[in-house]
Amino acid sequence: MTHVIDAPTLRKPTLSSKKSELIMNLRRRFSRSLAPLVALTLTQFLSGADASAQVRHTIVAASGDAAPAGGNYLSFFSAPALNVRGQVAFDAFLGGPSRFGVFVSHDATTSPIALAGDPDPAAANFGFVIAPSLTTRGDVIFMTNTGFFLGDGRRAVPLVQSGDPAPGGGSLNLGGGYAANSQGAIAYQTFVTGAVATQGIFRNDDTHTIAITLDTTVPPTGGSFFLLGQPVIDERGEVAFKAEMTGGSVDFAIFRGDGENLTTIFAANQPAPGGGTFQDFSSPVINKHGQVLGFASLNNAVGPLGLFLGDGRDAVAIALSGQAAPKGGRYCRPGDMGCPNAVQFLGLPSLNDRGQVAFNVFLTAGGSRSGIFRGDGTTTAPIALEGTPAPGTTGTFDSFGEMTMGQDGRTAFIGTLALDVGGVDASNNMGIWVGTSETDLHLVARTGQIIAGKTLTRPEALGQLQVSGSPVVWRGRFSGFSQAIVSSDLDGESNR
Repeated sequence: MTHVIDAPTLRKPTLSSKKSELIMNLRRRFSRSLAPLVALTLTQFLSGADASAQVRHTIVAASGDAAPAGGNYLSFFSAPALNVRGQVAFDAFLGGPSRFGVFVSHDATTSPIALAGDPDPAAANFGFVIAPSLTTRGDVIFMTNTGFFLGDGRRAVPLVQSGDPAPGGGSLNLGGGYAANSQGAIAYQTFVTGAVATQGIFRNDDTHTIAITLDTTVPPTGGSFFLLGQPVIDERGEVAFKAEMTGGSVDFAIFRGDGENLTTIFAANQPAPGGGTFQDFSSPVINKHGQVLGFASLNNAVGPLGLFLGDGRDAVAIALSGQAAPKGGRYCRPGDMGCPNAVQFLGLPSLNDRGQVAFNVFLTAGGSRSGIFRGDGTTTAPIALEGTPAPGTTGTFDSFGEMTMGQDGRTAFIGTLALDVGGVDASNNMGIWVGTSETDLHLVARTGQIIAGKTLTRPEALGQLQVSGSPVVWRGRFSGFSQAIVSSDLDGESNR
């Protein structure tokens, strides 16, 4: 996903339009029938620069496999969810008797958490079950057609459902997603009916629901809320969100709230670290300490876009368009040779609890056209650069896709190799790499590689990295239009 930040004219979406969009997305995602993939564990040796490292691939679940609650897996939807105990949660489209399922896997055992369309009249008959999150203790949060639930494999209990009373009056009218922390608290934005307030940001911790803010709340910047964005939540239960306001001193801001107070993290017209003033913002990212990360468009700055980290007291610029980049050149800005006018940064940045940020950016005036970097506002280090050798292959990096960073600074990413360089062609030009810097990157998996008897044709999604040395868990597409969720353990990583 590419970030393009501007200041569009926004309208309040209706509940029906949000539900229609969700249904259409589900139909698009579930439109393919997938062939079987035999599940097994194997070790494969990396070639080239990583000849001494080895990767053990374990198939967590594969299309065609028997699902533990009956029927078989057809396809998988969300990126897999992980916790520090090594458990993996995933959702799947099933070939009967249920249509959808959410499952958790650990130590080669997979158990159902919730099923949709289950013919058992004693079971909850969900319309769908998707988008799982895992708590530290192993409980799974998931989304259904009626709301958000928490399951442990024995029972599933509602955290919040459409029609529940809304704090401050009226009823909740759910229609979107949620964010969760590892303790099981969730945050979500939704509409409210039957009250003065028409929308709000709420938090639920399995015992009660509180309002972080309502559109009747006066923002710290004055005026009134017009549109509340999707929130994120930290380990203390503090919730950050982007908002659009009217009638006050600013039109856009990112706030963090705990149910009693709202703190302004970034606001339009404020001076921005590195020069210029803030104009508008992306949706935020948050770590367990309440540090908030977001892209911002800028006025009167060297470049029009920046990536910033703040806690409500201090803010730092992680990267600015036009800023000098490590190892030469600079981060792209419009008008620079070879730089796109609308986009300088690509994809979603990743933030860990050390305040380190991994980001993907276009480059100019140097030896590379793009790169993945990790910075904290003081120092910035390259992880991978376009045009440089890709470890474990005889090719070179051409572009970068999805990435995720762990608490130890390890960054996993999906990369594409340049065609016709070092024997690279369309059958083997994508892969997954992981490392803390250019010097310790390891190849995890590559298209054209045979895993569990099937050829990898495309890595699709990464799970969040956990503790140091833990496996990289990912979802991939394989020959025969099959899919699998794979856990890849790098011996060289785990033994460091």
